[in-house]
Amino acid sequence: EMEKSSANHFLILFRDASCQFRAVYTMNPETEEMVRLTGIGPRVISPTMVESIYKYSSDRKQFTVIPSKTMSMSVDAFTIPNHLWERKRPGTPK
Repeated sequence: EMEKSSANHFLILFRDASCQFRAVYTMNPETEEMVRLTGIGPRVISPTMVESIYKYSSDRKQFTVIPSKTMSMSVDAFTIPNHLWERKRPGTPK
């Protein structure tokens, strides 16, 4: 999916602060919405849905939270609040 995309900047969605990978997103610069390319998570994420923002340090080989609420090209990953994760509901027998 990443090869098919015309985007040149990708964002990782983490499940929470433990930095567990969930999905890869691209950002629409006009709307600032993130659109899922692959993985598990909401199809589209608006800037107001973002909880924490992370930057990757290649020196330390780790992600660190940055004190920002604005998505930009310097952002590498983000999390969303717990209530936005879809819960699997048990299916009703037919």
